[in-house]
Amino acid sequence: MQLKRIDIAGFKSFADKTTIEFHDGVTAVVGPNGSGKSNITEAIRWVLGEQSAKNLRGGRMNDVIFSGSDTRKPVNLAEVTLILENEDHFLPLDFSEISITRRLNRNGESEFYLNKQACRLKDIVDLFMDSGLGKESFSIISQGKVESIFNSKPEERRAIFEEAAGVLKYKTRKKKAEQKLTETEENLNRVQDIVYELEGQVEPLREQSSIAKDFLSYKEQLTEMDIALTVVEIERLKVKWDESKREMSSFEKNLVKKQLSLSDCETQLKHKRKQKAELTDEIEKTQQNLVETIQLFEQTDGQNNVLSERNKYATENLQQLEATKEQANQRVVQLEQQLEGIDESLAEKTKQERQLRSELLAVEKEALSLSGNSKETIESLRDEYVDLMQKETSLRNEQTYLERSSYQMAQKNLKSTASVKELEQTIEKITEDFTRIAEELTTTQQEIAQKLLFYQEKQASIQTKRQELEANETRMYDALKVVQQAKAKKESLKELNEDYAGFYQGVKEVLKRKKDIGGIIGAVAELIEVPKQAELAIDIALGAASQNIIVQDEQSGRKGIQYLKQKRIGRATFLPLTTIKARYLPTSVENKASSCDGFLGIASKLIAYPEAVSTVIQNLLGTTIVARDLSSANTIAREIQFKYRVVTLEGDVMNAGGSMTGGASKSGNQGSLFARKNELTNLTKQIAQMETTLTEKEIEVRTMKQIIKKEETTLNELRELGEKQRLKEQELKNQAETLEEKQIRLTRELKAVQYEYKEAKEEVESYELKKMELTESLQTVKKEMEHINHQILLASSQNEEREKNHTLVNEKQQQLRTRLAALKEQLLSLKKEQKAISSQLDEQQKEIATIISRMEQMTHFDGTHQMTKKELSDQLTQLSATKQTLENQLSKTKKEKALIEEQLNEIEQLTTQTNNQKHYLLEEKTKAEVLMNRTDVSIENRLTYLNEEYSMTFEAAKESHLLEVSLEEATRKVKLLKQSIEELGSVNLGAIEEFERVNERYSFLVDQREDLIEAKISLYTTMNEMDEEVKIRFSEVFEDIRLKFSDVFPQMFGGGSAELRLTDPKNLLTTGIEIIAQPPGKKLQQLSLLSGGERAFTAIALMFSIIQVRPVPFCILDEVEAALDEANVIRFGRYLKRFDGDTQFIVITHRKGTMEEANVLYGITMQESGVSKVVSVRLEEITEAHVGTT
Repeated sequence: MQLKRIDIAGFKSFADKTTIEFHDGVTAVVGPNGSGKSNITEAIRWVLGEQSAKNLRGGRMNDVIFSGSDTRKPVNLAEVTLILENEDHFLPLDFSEISITRRLNRNGESEFYLNKQACRLKDIVDLFMDSGLGKESFSIISQGKVESIFNSKPEERRAIFEEAAGVLKYKTRKKKAEQKLTETEENLNRVQDIVYELEGQVEPLREQSSIAKDFLSYKEQLTEMDIALTVVEIERLKVKWDESKREMSSFEKNLVKKQLSLSDCETQLKHKRKQKAELTDEIEKTQQNLVETIQLFEQTDGQNNVLSERNKYATENLQQLEATKEQANQRVVQLEQQLEGIDESLAEKTKQERQLRSELLAVEKEALSLSGNSKETIESLRDEYVDLMQKETSLRNEQTYLERSSYQMAQKNLKSTASVKELEQTIEKITEDFTRIAEELTTTQQEIAQKLLFYQEKQASIQTKRQELEANETRMYDALKVVQQAKAKKESLKELNEDYAGFYQGVKEVLKRKKDIGGIIGAVAELIEVPKQAELAIDIALGAASQNIIVQDEQSGRKGIQYLKQKRIGRATFLPLTTIKARYLPTSVENKASSCDGFLGIASKLIAYPEAVSTVIQNLLGTTIVARDLSSANTIAREIQFKYRVVTLEGDVMNAGGSMTGGASKSGNQGSLFARKNELTNLTKQIAQMETTLTEKEIEVRTMKQIIKKEETTLNELRELGEKQRLKEQELKNQAETLEEKQIRLTRELKAVQYEYKEAKEEVESYELKKMELTESLQTVKKEMEHINHQILLASSQNEEREKNHTLVNEKQQQLRTRLAALKEQLLSLKKEQKAISSQLDEQQKEIATIISRMEQMTHFDGTHQMTKKELSDQLTQLSATKQTLENQLSKTKKEKALIEEQLNEIEQLTTQTNNQKHYLLEEKTKAEVLMNRTDVSIENRLTYLNEEYSMTFEAAKESHLLEVSLEEATRKVKLLKQSIEELGSVNLGAIEEFERVNERYSFLVDQREDLIEAKISLYTTMNEMDEEVKIRFSEVFEDIRLKFSDVFPQMFGGGSAELRLTDPKNLLTTGIEIIAQPPGKKLQQLSLLSGGERAFTAIALMFSIIQVRPVPFCILDEVEAALDEANVIRFGRYLKRFDGDTQFIVITHRKGTMEEANVLYGITMQESGVSKVVSVRLEEITEAHVGTT
């Protein structure tokens, strides 16, 4: 089978009809994010029956219909058609090509078509069930499904393996069987309840017939008396109604008078309340005006007081400002006088400064003429001498530096020589250690290889034992299930026995209460043991007598009958041991019968029973012969001249006298009391044998578990030892790497030290040459310094005379400069003082101006306040008069209001009194009206009663049913009749007809009950068979996938190992599945401990393993390799090519490595916003064309 193409129209972003052809090999669908690639996968899921909008990335199913874009309107229909090639009849339809179509209208209407024929969703789901191609199958794999494999719980992961095993149909059938079982149990319970109910109805119906006749007689007498009493009651009620009518008319007249009085009172009340309201408003207004006047008075008085305080403060402030102004004027005069004295001193000091400057200039000219050029010559020679000294010092410093550097280099060379020797020794020791560790590492790796081989052998041994254990456990659990089923059936039969199911109601109740009644031995069916082959024969021979109750004596029998009568719970037949006599077949007759072919024996001799009841059993079965079949029975009956009854094993009967009875009942003998009793006995024996076998199997499983546990302990020890060896190996590798790095580092250091030693040696030699050159330069400089020193001494002697005269001039010059400097200081001090006094003078003048301004303000403010205070005083006088007027007015209005309120109270009291009288009359009128209405209703009820109960009018009843006795006598008689009817209790008027109907129904339901029990057992068997099939298929497929996964994993990862484990191998129906993986270079660990990419790649490896075990015609992969790195994507793409010719792959991807392996490439674009378009390229054709051109 192959996926040929898909047609999409109006589905999500595919607004226009789009057809995508699928070819052999790998078809890749690519495109940018949001272009609609994954909508193709969802379209396939949708057409295969996906019902969850959430799984299609929507909120509701209508979200799959194209909802419009910036340039497109929404469409009203989404349609997807899938075309499948079915020439190999992979799907069980007689068509070579199959088309599946799903449509959804925006109004919610959904349609499905199979080869253009309308069908149901269930038809499509059933078609693909267990084919590996369903909507939830492993043939449609998305990135989310890959993540769910490694994120889901082991129990949830099981679903993938069940799909691969093809057990969903069995699980579906089991689910249907469970539903049928539930329905069967419910039906059985209902039937059982009805049977129990009917058992209690049959006997009482006979008694109910007699009770029904008495009931009809009593009912007729009661009817006559009831009609007569009703007529009398109606006449009495009519008299009472007339009296109530007269009273009500009187009350209505008085009510009209009181209503007029109330209207007058209400008019007066309205007028007085209006006057009161007006006066209240006037009082409130007056009070408001008074409050406002008082507030204004207090406010004005407060302002007047404030102004008085301010005037007082202003007067005091003016006096203070006047005093301050006087003080400031005096200070100004003082400062002006000081400033004039300072100006005079400045003028005099400035004159003295000019004179001193003139004298100093003359002395400087004289000193300049005495100095001449000799001093310059000496200074020049001294400068040259100093330069030579500096040069000498520089040369000596350089000489000292060279000597010190030469010494340091020599010391450094000594250290370098020692370092070289030390490094060479260290490198030699490291080389020895490295060789030793390498040898130890080789030995350790050989030990690890040996232990790994032993570990793998031990692991394989344990795996074999585990498989044996699983097989033994399966057999043990199967045996346990059989035991449990047998026990359940035993308990069911035991409950039926304990409840005496199948016994008549009366028999059942006596047997349940036999301890209370006393003397009850048991029912015949309870006390005898019947061989299985003779069950039907004995059942037929006894008939209803099998439910007869054996008692000690007649008194016990009477007690039983009395109990049944008291409780009215049925009838029963009692067999007292003291009255029943044994019956025996004459010896001659027995001899004749035994000589015939097919004679099996006398019925009483074929069964077992207690000796105490032998007389009763002999009475019932002592004269009944049991034959093999009807032919034998017929022969025996002729031989004994048809004097005794002959019963066959099949239940046919040759009756005494020659009549024959036979045939088959619907339920056979399965529901007989003997069959149930024998089945319970056999089940008890079988359960004991099965439990012994089960115990042996449990011991075998327990022993094998202990062996496996010991071997697993050994395996764990080997694993731990291997881990230790691996740690040791890693530690040795680390040590070797460390030594190697250290050797390389020290070798580099040795070369560096050797190079430094060589450079230092060359530098020391260079220093020696420079020292020789410096010594020669120092000698030259010393000679030049001696020559210049001689010239300086000669020039100095000539200059001494001139220096003496020059000294005198210099002293005079210095004195003049000192005096001039002192004078400058005095001038500067006077100027500072002048500036400070000028500043103080300005400040005083500003302060005086400020004082004058404030005094003017205060003077103006005082005049204003005087005017305001007069206005406030006049206003206070006016407000005081207004306040008095308002108070007088308020007092007057309050008095008027008090008078109105007094008048209002009098009118209200009169109104209340009148209203009370009105209410009294109204209540009395209402009572009379209610009484009249009740009487009217009573009359109507009795008239209705006559009409509905007896179809009579009052007039007709009055004429035909006159009360001939007194009312008291009639009432007493009615009471007695009702009491008699009550004593009869519930009456069934159709008791005889009901008895026939109930009995027939009872027999039918008993047969149905047996059918339901058989159906229940059959359903249990079916469910067990389904479970067995699921376990077998699941176990086989799991093992195949486990083996395939262990091969695929290293192929895809380029090494490593992986395995699948059952979390609960004992229970194959619910066990989860653990994935254990060991990528190359890592330890064996659970899937959850791997990195994201490793987990995804492991999950992909598992999916490929499943596809190889359970091949599918096509597989859709939606960005499953998104989490992989480039190297693993390339491996993924190459592995896909292995399926060429077997499985058709449609891959949604955006990874280059996958695209390169594709045969056909489809590009999904959105050239138009919100609308997906498809562009296809067949890569094989491009490759062939390229090869052809080259």
